[in-house]
Amino acid sequence: MGVTEIDQAVKRLVESGLAPRDFMCGCSEEEVNELEEFFGIQLPEAYRYFLERLGKSAGTFLIGTDFLFATLKQLRSEAEDLLETDNAPFRLSSRHFVFAVHQGYQFLFFDALAGDDPPVLHYLEGESEPKEVFPCFSRWLSNAVDDEIKAQEALEKGE
Repeated sequence: MGVTEIDQAVKRLVESGLAPRDFMCGCSEEEVNELEEFFGIQLPEAYRYFLERLGKSAGTFLIGTDFLFATLKQLRSEAEDLLETDNAPFRLSSRHFVFAVHQGYQFLFFDALAGDDPPVLHYLEGESEPKEVFPCFSRWLSNAVDDEIKAQEALEKGE
């Protein structure tokens, strides 16, 4: 499982200043269990671990994207609305968990039954089917952290 990769990603967020420790807050086990009960699924271990580290607050990481605990219960319906509005032939199954929606035109999800660190799929408005973008959640997180750090560095250099 990608626990080590998740820990390293969190460490890089802290070191970069994107998520100082004072601005990070994880979910409690009860809150994670509440999500599982709400959706009727068991969340993969890697995602549970992520929620326990950054689930409620992650500094400025992924500003503009809904991915924190406070919005998770509504993300699936937002994704379903996008698919319907888009007349996409693809539909989410009960096994799918939408963990991030960006500005209403794209979302990320995984199959909750696809292992402890499942592949991440991405749907973008205008496409008929989602695409697998990362072989596992922990790799997606690590890449997202790298992208955010690079963007911050570019801003600081005035690029």
